[in-house]
Order: sequence, then C-alpha cells, then structure tokens
Amino acid sequence: MKKIFVSLIILIIFILSIIYVLAFTKYGNGIISSYLENRVNAGQEKVKLKINNFRLTFSKLDFNAVINDDSYMNITGDLALFKKSVDLVYDIKINDLSTLKNLTNQEFKGSFFTNGILKGDSKEAIVHGFSNIASSETKYYINLIDFKANSIQLDLKNAKIEELLNLLNKPIYTKGLLTINANVRNIDVHNLDGLLTASITKGLLDNEVINKEFEQKISSSVNFKADINASLLGDKVDIKSELVSSLFDLFIEKTSIDLKNKGVDSDYKIDVKNLNRLEGIIGKKLNGEFSTNGRIKFQDSVVFVDGKSNIIDSDTFYKFEINNNIAQNISFKVENTKVEKLLNMLNEPIHATGDLSIRGDIKNSEIAKLDGNIESKINNGKIINEVVNAVFNQDLKDVITFNLESNSSLVPNQILSQIDFDTNIAKMKIQNAIYSLSDSTFNSDYLIDIASLEKIKDLTKVKLRGEAKILGKIYKSESDLFVDGKSNILGGDFNFNLQNSELKAKLINASIKELSYMLIQPEFFNSKADFTLDYDLLSKKGNLTGSLLNGHFLPNEFSKIINQLAKFDLTKEIYESVQINSNIEDKQLISNLIMKSKNTQIDIKDSFLDFEKNTIDAKLDTQIKSSNFSIKLQGEMNKPKISLDIKDLLKQEIDKKLEKNKDKINDKIDKVLGDKIEQEKAKELIKNFKSIF
Repeated sequence: MKKIFVSLIILIIFILSIIYVLAFTKYGNGIISSYLENRVNAGQEKVKLKINNFRLTFSKLDFNAVINDDSYMNITGDLALFKKSVDLVYDIKINDLSTLKNLTNQEFKGSFFTNGILKGDSKEAIVHGFSNIASSETKYYINLIDFKANSIQLDLKNAKIEELLNLLNKPIYTKGLLTINANVRNIDVHNLDGLLTASITKGLLDNEVINKEFEQKISSSVNFKADINASLLGDKVDIKSELVSSLFDLFIEKTSIDLKNKGVDSDYKIDVKNLNRLEGIIGKKLNGEFSTNGRIKFQDSVVFVDGKSNIIDSDTFYKFEINNNIAQNISFKVENTKVEKLLNMLNEPIHATGDLSIRGDIKNSEIAKLDGNIESKINNGKIINEVVNAVFNQDLKDVITFNLESNSSLVPNQILSQIDFDTNIAKMKIQNAIYSLSDSTFNSDYLIDIASLEKIKDLTKVKLRGEAKILGKIYKSESDLFVDGKSNILGGDFNFNLQNSELKAKLINASIKELSYMLIQPEFFNSKADFTLDYDLLSKKGNLTGSLLNGHFLPNEFSKIINQLAKFDLTKEIYESVQINSNIEDKQLISNLIMKSKNTQIDIKDSFLDFEKNTIDAKLDTQIKSSNFSIKLQGEMNKPKISLDIKDLLKQEIDKKLEKNKDKINDKIDKVLGDKIEQEKAKELIKNFKSIF
C-alpha cells in the first residue's frame, strides 16, 4: 500500500513537472510557440506567423510575434497565477485580418490596431484601450465581473462605414462616417442601465454595388445622415432616431423594445419630397410628394402596422399584418382625392379628371391563398379632349363625362371584377372579368349600350344615328389580344372578331334602307344585304364585300331623272342580286358595283367615298332596255351634285324620230331641192344630220 502511495506521488510530481516544463520554462514555451505557429500557418500559403518571444512564468508574461513582417502582437506584464490577477499591456496591429481565419473561424478583412491594458483579478478586471478600427479614433473601457462583461464605455469617432463593412467581409453598400458614444453601466439584458448615441454623417450609397446585390437600377446619387439616441433600463430599450436622405426622411420619436417579451412598439413618419427619385428602386417614374405616419408593432414574430397618408392629396388610412413574410388582414381606404392627381403621380398624361375613392380588405395576400375585396369609384369624371387627342391621335370635340364603379374579388391566383362604366355617350358593363396572376392573362365579357349613335361621331369619324348594343368577350395575354362581339342591328345580325390588329366582321340580312338612315344618307334603295369586312387596324387598310338580295329603288331624285329621260319607272325593277366590292384606305372607300334586273343594268366602277370629308365621286353607267346613259354624283354625300351624260340617249331618240318620219323628211327635201337630188344622196344627207348628235 505504501508503495502504491509513493508511486502516485511520484506520478503527480512527474505530471506537474511536465506541465511546469511546458508552461513555465523556456523549453516548454518554445514547444507552445511552435504549436501556435503551425496552427496559424497551416493551409495558408500567404501567411507566416513567427513568434519571436514567448516567455511565461509564475509572475511574468512576455509575448512577441510578427505576421508577414508587417503585423505584430505584443503582450507583456505581470501576472500572479495563484492570485488569478494580471496587469498586462497589449499592443496589436494586424494589416490583414484574413490571416487569422484559422484562429477566429471567421472571415474578416482589412486592418486592425489596438493597444491598452488588462488589469484585475478573477472577481473584477478592466480592459482600457484605444483603436483606429475603420480609421476611427476609438476609446473603450470594459469592466469584467467574474470574467464577464459588466459595463462598457465606448467612444468611437468617425469610423469609415466602408471599412467596417470590409472588415466584416460584407459588400460595401455605402460610405460614410459612424460615431458611437455608449455608456452602459450594466449590460445584463434583464437589468440594463445605460445610454447610447450614434450618428452617421456624409453617408453615400454605392449604386453599383446596390444595383448588383439587390437587382436595382439606381442611377442618381443617394446621400444620407442619421442620428440614434437610445436609453437602456431594465429589460427595455427606448430609441429615438431619424434618417434624412436625398430619397426620403424617416423620423421615429420613440421605439420601445421589450427584451423580456421580445416585442417592439414604435411610431414612424416618412416624408418623400420627390417621388421621382425613387424610380431606380421601384422601377417606375413617379411625380409629386407624400408623407405617411403611424405605428408599427412586433410581437410573436408578427408585424402590425397602422397608419395614414396624404398620398395624391388624399385621406388615406391603412392597416396590415406581416406574418411569415406574407401581408395579411390588409385594410385600406383612399378618399377625397382626384383622378388627375393619381395620373400625375403615375407620370401618365392627364387625360381625365374626377373624384376618386378606393377601399380594400384583403385577408391574405399570398397569391395561392389570395382572399379579399377591392372597391373603386370615380364620380364626376370628365375626359380632357386636348390630351386624348394628342396622346391617342383622336379628334374629340364634344364633352364626355363619366362615372365608374369597380368591384374586384381576390381569390387564389385570380382577380374577379365587375365594372360599370357609365358615360354621356355610351354605357359599358362587365359582369365577369378575370385576371390570372399566374400567367398574366385577362378574360372578360362586356356589354356596350349606345343609346344614340350620333353622340359617338368623334370616335367613329362618321355621323351616325340610331342606337346599338354590342355583347362580346375580351381575351388579353402578354402577346395577344382577342375581342369578339355581336349585335342585332339594321334588322340583321352583326358579329366581329378582332385578333391583335386584324378585324373580321359580318353583317347578315341587314336592311339597306335602315343602313342609309343610320349613315344619314338619302334612302334611295332597299333590300336585304350581307356584308363581309377584312380590315387591319394598324395599316388602316382592308376590303369590304357585299351582296344585296331582291332590292329595288325607292322614289328619289335619281329615279325621277331616269323616269324623265327614259320614260321608265325604275322603282318597279327588282334586282335579285347586287354585288359590291370595296377597298378601304383609312376613311376612304374605292368601290365597284354591278346591278342587274330584267330591264336594266347599272355599273359603278372605282367610285370614291371619303367619310372624313363626307364627299362622293361616282359614275353610274346605266342601261335601260336599249337606252344607255351615264350619271355622275359629286360633292357632299347627303346632297351630291348630279350631272348627266345623255348624248347616246338623245342620239337614240333622234334616230327613232328620224326613222319614224323618214318619208315626210324625204318629201320636204324633194320640195326644197327639187327632183334632181338622187335617192342615195338624200339618205346620205339624213345620215349626216343624225351624226351631229
């Protein structure tokens, strides 16, 4: 037993001797130095740590090392191991912090310098030093209780933000000078006691870095400054802060942070003096200014926001929550504002005015779980003709007023809308408009009710009368537009199909008499007709073909002239088939027409109609039985100038008269010229007389 005890004593003495040799002898210090060198230098070709001196005794510490010949770490002073007390002086300069990655397990960059003292024991100690971190003038004082930080005093002046970001291996989003003054007497998160102020001056965003990192398009320079004043007491932190920038200003009078319950309660006010400067961030140019203020709370990982705004000079109120990065329970209303102010803010031409109001309640904004409703109204609306004419190449002259009501239901992946658009020239109603958020397509029905076609003359460029109702559907995708419609008009059926710029339309079994009435043209012909139109809206060119069945002329100036010339009642003729073929050049028609009946035929070739000038230039080659003549129509459509070419008709009539009275004429010639004239010469004389005509 005695031998075992002696052996244990010897073993303990041996172990202590080894520890002593390693820790407190020159030989042991050399081993530790080699270990530290190998640990730092391992795997780093460009890093070389050299410990020039490492001496640790029971009462002294002396450590001196260099890194790459341009950095150093010096620690020297007194220590009492058994009393657990130190009185050390340190002086550290690192030109490249990345060389310490193997020791810190963190990626730091840049340079760092500090010096100071560490003095105290295991119960209480202080660290008091200076640093030039980020090119600043920094002083710090840390009080340690049981080797844990108890209080901190920090005075950091004019640290360069770009160097701090580089130190932390972060993209250099911004430049500026950071100043922090902190006096925290107790840093226990449950018993805080202290003050902290911070300020940023000469702040300037680096647009190139921000645009790359956040996919923005900021082009103008953005400068800013900020101030923060914080009071730390117990388990709460109260902060007053403001941020003034060339984009917007943010003012927070009081932010209360409850560290115990992990809650935040804050007011806020945001002023944007020039919305135009936000273009690079939001991707659209805006005009004007706005401010908003309210409260924001954070509790149980949910953000609650309640505020109001004067955007577009409105009374706007809003509430919403953010849970798991999804906005929920959104409620907002925009009142007492104008359409023209909204258009101006959106940098759009002010082509309309009116009173605008919007209300919305959205329970869930996640596209796949969308749930909500939005109502929009425009009252006392008015179209600004001068702007519409300039922007949309129109020629509006009459005043157009309107009211608009829209009710949209938000459902998963879709927005379903009902719209009533009521104007003084027409009404439009949409019962089921569907916008797909997944593929950006739009599907809708529509009903257009025009009580008086005369009121839309500025849009049609042609004076019309009567009424019309058009029912149809609309489909719009990112690349295509499809519109179809149908109407019972002119006693027939009208339908059309628009695919992008190509318009195809058909009018079946329509009344020509009613068409003349609608076009405000003389009612000269009546029949049932079929028309087919192919037209390109971009080129404004197309073709119109028509077929008139079982038609007849109505009593008018044209039929009266025919009756007088040919002693023929044109109104009794039935034209079983009339073919029309027209080429359209914008508002002009060049047409060919063939009309045949039992006793007549009328041919029109290359007639010219100009609906913008309301003029006509047409020639009607007419054959009635064996009689031929031409009629020209020129001038205004509703009162054209009529001219006749009846030379052939007169010649035929003279031929008939001469033939009928040939014997009497011969007798007269014989009496006048005597019996000497020969028979053949008499015939020649009559022939020459006829040729005059």
